[in-house]
Amino acid sequence: MIFESIHLTNLFSYCGEQEIDLGTPEPGRNVCLIMGRNGFGKTSLLNSLKLLFTGAHYEPLRRAVQRTRMPTVNQYVLGAGDDWWGIMNRRARRDGQTRCAVRLVWSEDGGRVTAERAWRIENGAWNGEESLTVATSAEMFKDEEAQEFLDRRLPRDYLYFFLFDGEQIQELAEANRDVQQRQMERLLGIGAIDALRTALNAAIGRWQHNDLDPQARADLERIEGEARGLQADHTALDVSRANLGHEIENDTDALRRIVRRINGLSAFVHRHDEAQLRETRARIQAQRAEAMDLLSTRLPRDIVLLVNPSLVTRAMERLNKVLGSDANARARVLESLLEVLPARLFDQPDFPVPDIRDSQRAYYRYKLVRVLEQQADAAAATLDPAFGPDPQAASAAREQLAPYAEANALRSVRAEELRRLQGFTSELRQLEADLLNVGSLSDDERARYERFVAERDELQRNLDRKKEQDRDLASQSAGLKGKLDEARKRIEQTRTKLGHNRVIEEKIATARRLGNLFADLKSSRKQAQREQLEAAINQHFRILMTSHHLINRVEVNEDFGLHYLDAEGDHVGMGTLSAGMKQLMATALLWALSEVSGKQFPLVVDTPLARIDLAHQEAILRDYYPNAAAQVIVLPTDAELDARKLRLIAPHVYRAYRLTNLDGEHTIPEPVEVSDLIREG
Repeated sequence: MIFESIHLTNLFSYCGEQEIDLGTPEPGRNVCLIMGRNGFGKTSLLNSLKLLFTGAHYEPLRRAVQRTRMPTVNQYVLGAGDDWWGIMNRRARRDGQTRCAVRLVWSEDGGRVTAERAWRIENGAWNGEESLTVATSAEMFKDEEAQEFLDRRLPRDYLYFFLFDGEQIQELAEANRDVQQRQMERLLGIGAIDALRTALNAAIGRWQHNDLDPQARADLERIEGEARGLQADHTALDVSRANLGHEIENDTDALRRIVRRINGLSAFVHRHDEAQLRETRARIQAQRAEAMDLLSTRLPRDIVLLVNPSLVTRAMERLNKVLGSDANARARVLESLLEVLPARLFDQPDFPVPDIRDSQRAYYRYKLVRVLEQQADAAAATLDPAFGPDPQAASAAREQLAPYAEANALRSVRAEELRRLQGFTSELRQLEADLLNVGSLSDDERARYERFVAERDELQRNLDRKKEQDRDLASQSAGLKGKLDEARKRIEQTRTKLGHNRVIEEKIATARRLGNLFADLKSSRKQAQREQLEAAINQHFRILMTSHHLINRVEVNEDFGLHYLDAEGDHVGMGTLSAGMKQLMATALLWALSEVSGKQFPLVVDTPLARIDLAHQEAILRDYYPNAAAQVIVLPTDAELDARKLRLIAPHVYRAYRLTNLDGEHTIPEPVEVSDLIREG
């Protein structure tokens, strides 16, 4: 399928009839650029294509219009207040126009196809009808037959994977939703096996029912009636849960928005009153002063040695040498002799005979002391001059330096003390700003803040109540399912007891064997498709994600849910991924789905680069769009594609348009050369 042209009549931002001739892509030149500023008609074009294939009654399409609530079909077509103006162009409506439509022409293997969906709105009213026609070279289809034709070409379940907004596809990476999983199964051809099994079970039921005698059939019908009632109740509960789920989702979105508004106000600091802020400031100031006192005594002493480990090492080596030297030992012996030997020789008995005079004793004592002093001085001269003759000083110095010789632990302690002091300083700076804001808030700001807080609290209460309701409904649903399973078991038992003729029994047995084969086929095909999809996702993610290693591998589970693993094989939490990374992951998934499914549909992407950083934008332009599909229609803003990025994709562009819309009500597509866009960029 290749889109050849799009015709828009009074639809969304397109006033009058506007045609976009898409031409024919070729190998290597598959990209059609339709550029425009925000609000100029890119999203209108994407929504028009979705509307053509689905119609206004398709709930997922309407739900995307207003996140807080889903508009009715009438509201979607005619508008629902300031949030949504309806599908018909406002200028056309003011000018008295009554018709809006979208027409798409495409080529396929069987030839050319033209499909058109239209609405008529008169005097601000719509009769609830939309016309749909599909024309081929051989046949014309209308309404239901035409919708069936479209569903065979591009089923509504597939739209999400081929016509999408780049800013919204991150939802594919954020959640493993049941609906999305079923859509993926159908896209990969697995859902068709379930359809065959369902049809086969229905046939078995008809054979069993038709083979019974009237009384037996009446008994069985009574039991089946009970089962149908239980099924209806169970279905109703599921619908209620689904509706409640939408409400919970909408309330959650509304809660996120109001929280963002609260945080965006300067008054968010009022979560604490002024007294609390001042008390906190005093406490932090005391802690900061204590930390500063501690560091002021330790850090000046430590810093020189901590940053000079080689100096400490050399000093320790010299001290060890000093304290272990022979000269040191001799000095200690001579010092000891100098203290005790003169007294022992001259001041204590027994004295020699004949006795020497006091003057002689003093003279010899003086000479002995002088000799010992000279010897001690000579020994000391061989010691390190930094420590002199005192070995005690050297020993004390070695003891002081020892902690710095293994300084990693000490450095960590001092670094943590500095970080703690820095943290106190930052916290004090924020507290001072908060106190300033407290005093400078206007009455209007205070009122807005209080209003938002009250709204947030009310939303949270409603959300909690609805979640409790959902839990109750889930419990009821589980109970009804149990009763339904029991009723189905009774039906089967009743049918078995009643018996059947041999031919019917053989048909049923054959059908059940075939059902088991279908089950095995589904299991094996699902496993094969899952493995192929997982391999393709990882291959494409490695191409797109060029500079981040948080995610090492993507794992696809049995239900096609995605799990993200790091290099150690541990799961990576969704909350740790940026919006840009989620978009890249979703892009890799879409690329892999298109490749593994083998579905040949055009790819239409609005806001293609969204929140992706520059390096990864270039990877998408260089590697993804040229290889994503035979035809890729890209709807970027002029800010997304500057001259540099245009040069990357230019070799693959076969046609380009610029959208203009000066008043917001009249989009005009104008053909343009890529070279002109590059010069303008």
